[in-house]
Amino acid sequence: MIKSTDLDPNREVLWMFVERIVDEIFPKETGASRLQQVGLFTLIYLMQRDPPVTAARVAEVTRQSQSQIHRQMKKLVDLKLIKRTKIVNRQGRGHALKLEINYTAKTKRLIAAIQKAAPGK
Repeated sequence: MIKSTDLDPNREVLWMFVERIVDEIFPKETGASRLQQVGLFTLIYLMQRDPPVTAARVAEVTRQSQSQIHRQMKKLVDLKLIKRTKIVNRQGRGHALKLEINYTAKTKRLIAAIQKAAPGK
């Protein structure tokens, strides 16, 4: 059984990114915009598996237009929280942009420190 005092590396990494989105947001952003960015980031984080996360896939899940997804996604790319990688699309005829969490050296050090400090290690 997991106690509320146990460290969960996934939760800690997610919280670090959420804090960064909230703390480093552009000054003119509204609270609603920040919440959208946190929600989009969390969704991308949770969807990272097969099939790859794309703006089209996020739009399907959220029932938002791709332009709405792109507007918020661009902000996360500018903050270097997510990265886009060109991949072949589902039909195999063109390309799509795969969305991934941008694991930086700082993030990797944080994950290692969290795992090292976790109980039972």
